[in-house]
Amino acid sequence: MNFELYVAKRMLKNKKHSKKFSRPIVIISILGVILGVSVMVVTLSVAVGFQNKIKGKLLSFGNHIQIESMFQSNNNETSPINTLNNSFDELNYAKYIDKAQKYAYKSAIIQSKNKFNLENNEVEGVIFKGLESLQKNSFLKKYIIKGKAPEISSEVNDTIILSLEKCQKLNLQLNNKIAAFFISNGKPKQRNLVVGGIYETGLSKIDSRFAFIDLKYLQKINNWGTKLNPSYFFNKDSSIINFSVNKKNNNIYYDWGNNEITDENSIKISTEIDTQITLIGYELNNALEKKLIAIPDTLLISFTKNKRTITYENIAGSGQYYSGGIEIFLKNIDERHLIKDDLKLKFGPEYKITTIDEQHEEIFSWLNLIYKNVYIILGLMIAVAIINMSCALLVLIVEKTKMIGILKALGIKNSSLIKIFATHGGLLLSFGFIGGNILAIIIIKLQNQFEFLKLSQENYYLDTVPMEYPILSILVLNIFTFLFCFLAMMLPSLISSRISPVKAINSDI
Repeated sequence: MNFELYVAKRMLKNKKHSKKFSRPIVIISILGVILGVSVMVVTLSVAVGFQNKIKGKLLSFGNHIQIESMFQSNNNETSPINTLNNSFDELNYAKYIDKAQKYAYKSAIIQSKNKFNLENNEVEGVIFKGLESLQKNSFLKKYIIKGKAPEISSEVNDTIILSLEKCQKLNLQLNNKIAAFFISNGKPKQRNLVVGGIYETGLSKIDSRFAFIDLKYLQKINNWGTKLNPSYFFNKDSSIINFSVNKKNNNIYYDWGNNEITDENSIKISTEIDTQITLIGYELNNALEKKLIAIPDTLLISFTKNKRTITYENIAGSGQYYSGGIEIFLKNIDERHLIKDDLKLKFGPEYKITTIDEQHEEIFSWLNLIYKNVYIILGLMIAVAIINMSCALLVLIVEKTKMIGILKALGIKNSSLIKIFATHGGLLLSFGFIGGNILAIIIIKLQNQFEFLKLSQENYYLDTVPMEYPILSILVLNIFTFLFCFLAMMLPSLISSRISPVKAINSDI
């Protein structure tokens, strides 16, 4: 066994060489290190817990990257973008993208229509977020506290998901009706909606502003795209079918499958043969220029002679190809800024591309401020650990002054003497670090199980202190702090090498 290590162990074990005043000081120093290390680990645990919990809420609500039109008419609403092109289709097949989905925002004023709540005439502003799928949305699965996400089918769904905060202000319950007032093409529109679900996140910025609805509903409210609404009737002897399209807009022109664009909104066909018509509806600025205003709608009309049945295909209209924006969820969120730059080059200046940080800048700034506090606490705890162990080591050096003199008289080298006290200090430091980590793990486990440390959700967005155990970060913290403290203890160890043997042996200490 190494001589220095042997002497260090004997110094720890041999009680008769330990004076009464040094033992409590060493114990107190070790306890100080235990508390310091546990505070550092718990602080890092809380900081990571806050980051992950709040980011999780924001990400499940929103996305990692948003693509919207650069030309927004209103900060609370999204302008339509045409998703019927290869650039958007390719997003679903990119290696770095987990999924991409359409969404839209539309502001409205809502009021309760509950017959038991007629005295409450309060109105509330809200931003409806239209989604392609409500049931598959991870945000809604996690934070709906009453009701459920409505199923979305080919039919437009008028069920909404409203926040608990809004429901309390308007005295609303599940399945209550509300009146929603939208502005579309400069004109107000009133629609009746049903509360199908109630959610609560604790993030006041989201709860106070957003409600969720079927994307197709907002596409319809905004009159995005063109939709052909066909009808038909037979003549008296049923030999002719007269197909027509309800012409609400004078700017709609038609191609009835003969490659001719006309303003004629009807056609007659014989019932003696099977017939299929590919009807295309164009929304043009006028008949002369024929400049497209919206994506054309294609409707397939089929008539079967034997069964005398009429069927329609692609009845949804071209509004399905419009969206307020595209939400992108990445496989690795840390690459979001690089991917954003790539998408900017791909889509060009007509699109606004933002990351989750930019969408919720205030909250992310607050989270970064928490990490600044963490760095301050870690620095203070490292300083406390260094002071504690340095004091303990100095006390031991003073206590072992006579032993140091004897060892030096026997010819021990100064470097060996420094190793003895450095090793001794390192062993004491190890006890402190092991105890500190064990105490921190116990605190984290108890908090996660019993949640005894509570928070004000209004101020912190969470009702309990979140604690996680990021193994890699804590391992790096332990290694770095231990090495820093150990190197700092070399200074008091150097003092032992400067003690005079003669004075040390004659010392009364």
